[in-house]
Amino acid sequence: MKKLIVICLFLAGWHSLLAGSPRNIMLILGSADPAVLQDRMDVALRLYTKQHFDKIIVSGGCAAHGSSICEASFMKEVLLKSGVSSSMIYKEENSKTTVQNYVFSRRLKEADGTLVMKPGDTVYVVSNHWHAISVAARLRKYDNLEAKFYIEGSIDPKPTDKLDYVSIFNGEPDNDKFVLKGTWLTPQAAWQEGDSTHYLTGSLVYVTDPQNMRFSVYERRKVFSGLEPYAAGRDLRFIDAGSSWYVWNGEKLLHVEKQERKVRSILSLTDLIPGLSPAWKYSLKAGAIYGDRLLLFSDSTLLVGKRKGKIFEIEQETAASAYFRNWPYSWGRGNVSAARIDPQTRKLYLYRNQECLELNAGLKSVQAPQSLRLKWIDKSK
Repeated sequence: MKKLIVICLFLAGWHSLLAGSPRNIMLILGSADPAVLQDRMDVALRLYTKQHFDKIIVSGGCAAHGSSICEASFMKEVLLKSGVSSSMIYKEENSKTTVQNYVFSRRLKEADGTLVMKPGDTVYVVSNHWHAISVAARLRKYDNLEAKFYIEGSIDPKPTDKLDYVSIFNGEPDNDKFVLKGTWLTPQAAWQEGDSTHYLTGSLVYVTDPQNMRFSVYERRKVFSGLEPYAAGRDLRFIDAGSSWYVWNGEKLLHVEKQERKVRSILSLTDLIPGLSPAWKYSLKAGAIYGDRLLLFSDSTLLVGKRKGKIFEIEQETAASAYFRNWPYSWGRGNVSAARIDPQTRKLYLYRNQECLELNAGLKSVQAPQSLRLKWIDKSK
């Protein structure tokens, strides 16, 4: 009996060790050019036959530079047709640039909220272009990954091209600033005060006038002092509820007044939406309570709840592209970072990767997404 216990303990310990051991990961960088993208997939598949991989990340957005493809979806289909298991493939379908390939891929998470690429993992950055070198170098230096690059191809650099592609590696030594610059401005929350629009992104609140001629910036702690005890080391996700927000920090749901920005109460997600899947604890990105409907966004899913008293009953889970009218192709299935309700017009504004989409009262987009490339700042008040 003692021998059996020892063996069981040994096997349990060995399984635990394996579960936490470094993994081999392939990161394939997309392209808006279908021919170039196919070349990169050919390179990736040749590497796949030579090297064992535990995970494969395909990184590239929809309709970048006016193209007609969703890069990550295309790459995933090629992998599936080549016999790669779907469970190995992770899609990052938000990137418009190589910088964003880095920024968004390093943030990708598993269903349990842990990072797909963990410190100590070996990551092969794959392409037919030398930009893979710069991305691999940054992953090694700033993300504690054993990063390598794997490049094949005959693309000749121009005389003006640098080995450090667009200064990804040496351009900004402060990695938090590099990441923020790469997505500036992509807010977690937005709201109006008079003629000014306020945008919360990370630890900063950016305020601008309608013409974006004048702006100011403040530390989040000065604007949302009541949230700071719940914000340390956590991502804040905002659900616009009209006169208030529900703010999710991964563990607690905080009901916050907009006018005084005080925490009214502390709840759980299931207090608001009973029966919500535990996966939403990690995947929730943004939301809004619009009339009698609750809209919650994750990377690829929209959850719609219908009000019943003080709670919302789940009505459906679908892609944002299937629910909203005239949804822009370039926005893929969703991946909304913030939602804002205009109390005067009842329009719904959605934010995603430096863009804003305006929806009318019928939840129909009235025009193409508008650029939100507001002036970069380095100092705060």
